[in-house]
Amino acid sequence: MKIQDIMQKNPITVTEKDSVISAAELMQKNDVGAIPVTDKNGTLKGIITDRDIILRCVSKNLNPQTTLAADIMTKNVLSVCPENSVTESSRIMAKNQIRRLPVCKNRRLVGIVSLGDISRSKLMFAETASAFCDICENKDTNSNHTNF
Repeated sequence: MKIQDIMQKNPITVTEKDSVISAAELMQKNDVGAIPVTDKNGTLKGIITDRDIILRCVSKNLNPQTTLAADIMTKNVLSVCPENSVTESSRIMAKNQIRRLPVCKNRRLVGIVSLGDISRSKLMFAETASAFCDICENKDTNSNHTNF
């Protein structure tokens, strides 16, 4: 099974110049824990998670209305192609302890896949269980890694 078969197509996005409050409002409105950051052409630039908002904005007493998405986003985000297998994508998520994975074609964002999406795919129960275990395992408590 391929990622394109289970990914969420046309995800909600923000640009680097959007405010953190705009990203947070979109996340709340769409009931998502992360939002990709793209340029005007749809090229993936980063991702903002609810955790990024707390740790990189609120806890540092930055104003979410004036702080830009570019200031708190995770850059150099891992992504997969729509043709990648669900199994391989699940392994990437587990290895890197991430919960969401942008899907790009020619560097342009075309979707996003989450552990929830993988868990709902009929043939992936064992892969999902393994990925959940790997992601939940706390390998380095001092890590600055964001589990988006």
